[in-house]
Amino acid sequence: MREKADIDAMRRQNRLLVLGALRQHSVMARIEIGRLTGLSAATITSITANLISEGILEELNGRMEPSSPQRRGRPLVQIGINPKAAHVVAVKISISGMELALADARGVILSRHASRIATYDAMPRSFGTAVAGEIATFLSRSRVASRRVARINVAVQGVADSQAGTVIWSPAFRNRNIAVVEPIQHMLGIPCSVGNDANMIAEGMIGMDQERYGGTTAMVFLGYGVGMGLVIDGQVYHGPTGAAAEFGHMNHLPNGALCRCGRRGCVEAYAADYGILRLAKGEADTVPPTFDAVSEEDLLTLEARARAGDQHASTVYARAGEAIGFGLARLIALLNPGRIVLAGPGTRAMDLIEPHIKTAIDDGVVDELRRNVEIEAAPIGTDMITKGTIDSALRQVDREVFAQGAMTKFQLQLEEAG
Repeated sequence: MREKADIDAMRRQNRLLVLGALRQHSVMARIEIGRLTGLSAATITSITANLISEGILEELNGRMEPSSPQRRGRPLVQIGINPKAAHVVAVKISISGMELALADARGVILSRHASRIATYDAMPRSFGTAVAGEIATFLSRSRVASRRVARINVAVQGVADSQAGTVIWSPAFRNRNIAVVEPIQHMLGIPCSVGNDANMIAEGMIGMDQERYGGTTAMVFLGYGVGMGLVIDGQVYHGPTGAAAEFGHMNHLPNGALCRCGRRGCVEAYAADYGILRLAKGEADTVPPTFDAVSEEDLLTLEARARAGDQHASTVYARAGEAIGFGLARLIALLNPGRIVLAGPGTRAMDLIEPHIKTAIDDGVVDELRRNVEIEAAPIGTDMITKGTIDSALRQVDREVFAQGAMTKFQLQLEEAG
């Protein structure tokens, strides 16, 4: 029995290696998959044949293999993930809003929907039911049966407990411990998980370029809040409950500006959009921050003033950059990441905050620790939260469904559905 269990575990691991290679490179020939994974040609042939027969992979038009003096070029059969193998749904919850995205098994978004939803006064036991209803309506409009959806992943601003399936705290909610996963799974019968939105950005960056972002990398979200997704040795670090790396709620100044979390002096209280506008308006830092979504127009106007030389506006962004920079200096001293990526709408003001981020890092940590850390900004306009939520859902489907073999509950459901 032990030997059979070991063989089954190895088979699942090898299938997962093949799927992981195709997640990174989309389409590959068998010989290329072998080079990347280190698996033998015989193993690759066997695994891909099984995955194709199960409808998980598909063969595509080949390209010519380079010729050599010893042999002529011949077409290489390309293999990719079958987009029809499964669907996943990404849910992004923010202040008074929810966005849904339906993706195929390759991660291509097939349909999207955004809606206003009353988050702030939502009750802990009923909110998840409301979200499940929105998802059901969305799938119906998209003409996709729920049985064809392999997973739903939910991204939320704030602290999420992935083990309990709840939102412990979020500025989007007045109440705490909002049940999300259980109501969705109960109503729709689809596996579901919830996680912090910054962690989802980290998942998306790994999915985009494993080699570049798969070491020890910190992804910092700047926008309606300040969050962090932390990658350690190629894996997003969630902590025991999924609430790790709350960078925005590290203390920057003791007894400083009031944060949405109710504490004073958090990095977010200076660097999130609401903190930036509060300082720009000349309000005392003890003024309770707004829980409404901040006007993008107000932020664009403030950025324009700073670029035009307005001293007060420039000072606002200097303080934001300083808060981020000293926070990153502490992170560098603790973890020595190889790369730090800033993402989110707040990076529109990168030219205004970056000099102050770098100055604070220089002042906050010795040169020997910071000299090899690379800092970059993710492209503006890319919805990294939704992308990462889809990527994380697909990786879970790979582990829990596709790597397990043909006779899984999900595969049987698809066969019964015809």
